[in-house]
Amino acid sequence: MKRLLLVLFVLSTKLSFAQIAVAYVTADQAVQALLGPGVTYANPVFTGVAQQLGQMTGNTNTNFQIAEGIVLGCSDAQEIVPNFLGTAITPNISGDPDLLSVANSVPPLIGQTFTVGSVNNIASLEFDFIATGTTLSFNYIFGSDEYLTWVNSQYNDVFAFFLSGPGITGPYASPAGFPGGAVNIAIVPQSAPPLPITISSVNNVLNIPYYVDNATDAVPISLNGFTVKIAAEHELECGQTYHIRLAIANGSDQALKSDVIIEAG
Repeated sequence: MKRLLLVLFVLSTKLSFAQIAVAYVTADQAVQALLGPGVTYANPVFTGVAQQLGQMTGNTNTNFQIAEGIVLGCSDAQEIVPNFLGTAITPNISGDPDLLSVANSVPPLIGQTFTVGSVNNIASLEFDFIATGTTLSFNYIFGSDEYLTWVNSQYNDVFAFFLSGPGITGPYASPAGFPGGAVNIAIVPQSAPPLPITISSVNNVLNIPYYVDNATDAVPISLNGFTVKIAAEHELECGQTYHIRLAIANGSDQALKSDVIIEAG
């Protein structure tokens, strides 16, 4: 009996060490974690409630393909940790026209007619950086508790990865120093025309290979469903300065969390 108890204690200890953890971070800490060493960046800004930005560590489950990363959430970033009770997110930050445009661009692309009336609980992280190569590449996972009940409805939670800078002309807003506008590079891989990442564009019916159903909590992360690891990529001009804005929001309401986890380094 003592040996059995010792074995159970060791196993439980190992499991506790393997559990996902999320710690709140500042905008500067988040950018440092995302870029890693050797990349020059400036002007990191987070817009949202402080608890919506965190750093995830401790994942060892290969079915959730990011071990460490930065969490942007529509609610408390720590709520991706199973059994975390969470804290209230107030005030509600809403009204981003670019995110609303991205969310409403999806229905006609997938043969639907729903409309997202507003975007709420917005969390965004932005910064400038100097390109050290000719290709930008970030890996991320988008997940939501809107799955699967609210797919193809007005509650179309959305994530966007806005990029602006030399050689880029896009329809979305960009800072004054980047007058060409921004493009959204958070899209379903190989989609033509580009299909933005929302709960209605990746699920158990559409773009199935990119979707993981977690309704039974088989993967130890508190999201009903999530994408596989997806790369956001774009060509750059080496040595030039670019601007990134990562942004996530609830569609039409303030209920049920959605999160994006961007891989560190």
